[in-house]
Amino acid sequence: MVSEYNQRIPRILYISPHLSTGGLPQYLWKKIESFNDVAEVYCVEYSYLGDAYVVQRNRISNLLGERFIPIFNDANRLLEIISDINPDIVHFEEFCESFVDDSVLSKIFSDDRKYLICETCHSSVTSIQSKIYRPDRFVMVSKWIDQKFSSLGVPSEILEYPIEDLIADKTETMRSLGMDPNYKHIVNIGLFTPGKNQGEIFEYARETLKRELPIKYHFVGNTADNFKDYWGPLLENKPDNCFIWGERNDVDSFYQAADLFLFTSNFELNPLSIKEALSWKIPSVFKRLDTYLDTYDDVNNVFYITNNRDTNLSLILNILNPEWK
Repeated sequence: MVSEYNQRIPRILYISPHLSTGGLPQYLWKKIESFNDVAEVYCVEYSYLGDAYVVQRNRISNLLGERFIPIFNDANRLLEIISDINPDIVHFEEFCESFVDDSVLSKIFSDDRKYLICETCHSSVTSIQSKIYRPDRFVMVSKWIDQKFSSLGVPSEILEYPIEDLIADKTETMRSLGMDPNYKHIVNIGLFTPGKNQGEIFEYARETLKRELPIKYHFVGNTADNFKDYWGPLLENKPDNCFIWGERNDVDSFYQAADLFLFTSNFELNPLSIKEALSWKIPSVFKRLDTYLDTYDDVNNVFYITNNRDTNLSLILNILNPEWK
């Protein structure tokens, strides 16, 4: 299994609980893309959740080829892979206790191991008490989650998803997506879930529809069956100025075409969509959640909304056109 790489470069084995489209797989994809030229990178997909939402899974698989290894919940296969690859670093992309059998973890964390173990946490609700095994290092996605687990005494560093300096081709991307240039276009990125709270955006859409304002709302993200109780009734009463694009592999096009990024989520750790929107330099409107700390307080193009929807709508309209507020 081991390829003929220069043995002086490090071998990194990432172990992901799954690669179904979302923040964790996108964050992992960005890391693999960044490190692939300086390390021999492998990725184990522990659980396969189906072929419906596979944008990042396909990207990782295409990049790594045979170094992408799905194991379909076979924990013993994981031990074989570690033995075959002989990695320098074993990196669990979520806390290992949440998805790997304890009988296998006790062997991976053996005292005589020759590799370093790193772990990342992508959930704001993971409790300190649930952390049983101690890695050699935490690599955390934000300051907030790093501070939360600092009491465990594990050395740590913060590796945030980047805000890049990207230049949009608005006219061409609007044309390719069929977006009417006579309208203002608001974009929301994310899975349809109660936490993401797309229903609030539907309310703003209804109000602007009543006012006959030339605004269209675009939603990019999947409608997974396990959240159908939320999005089912929502989509049955969809305002005519709302457009559901579903899962896409060209999300960057929607940022480039947008006049405003609107993110009404009530429950997040460190959402990548905010960073992506800011990378494309579009006005970004979202709630100031506790988990963000002061990350965006002094960032250009960031506007905070509250629980007052009338005030929120006035802010949104003022950004799009001061005459509309």
